[in-house]
Amino acid sequence: MINKKNRLFTFFFSLIPGAGEMYLGFYKSGASIMLLFGLGLALFGSLFPPFLYLLPVLWFYSFFHTHNLNGMSDEEFYGMEDDYLFHMTPEELKIMLLKYHRPLACLMILTGLSIIWRYLGHGFRYLSKLLGVSSLIFSLTRYWIEAIPQFAAALLIIWAGWKLFQWKRDSLEIPGKQED
Repeated sequence: MINKKNRLFTFFFSLIPGAGEMYLGFYKSGASIMLLFGLGLALFGSLFPPFLYLLPVLWFYSFFHTHNLNGMSDEEFYGMEDDYLFHMTPEELKIMLLKYHRPLACLMILTGLSIIWRYLGHGFRYLSKLLGVSSLIFSLTRYWIEAIPQFAAALLIIWAGWKLFQWKRDSLEIPGKQED
């Protein structure tokens, strides 16, 4: 049962993306917002730092969504249905993961290797000094290895955009427009 709650606690919980919705009893919605925000921090923080500006949009959405829910009349509030942010059944998710498992696996492996390289980089710096490897070669090698996940993610985005472009071009029929 979804329950309306205290406004002060609602305010404090609404400061954490998804927590306000969960406090009000909308667990699916809150969990999906919280998961999306956490994944955004992880991905945008390490792979695409310029896209970190998108996270405040999600934060504001969660903040105002929580207060809109708590400010509804009782009939509207109790008529609201708790649902995930993205409507994907477990079967659809399984099909998507099976279809794109190889690019996802490559991206995960490259990201993991980059993280390991970043943490072991200081040890390699000392090892390179012991082995007599020049700092220029070490710096260039480290730069390119750290760039691999960003490069792989960029290729994945380009590929997805190309697929989307082809899908739109092939599947949409615009009435009144003749083929060239």
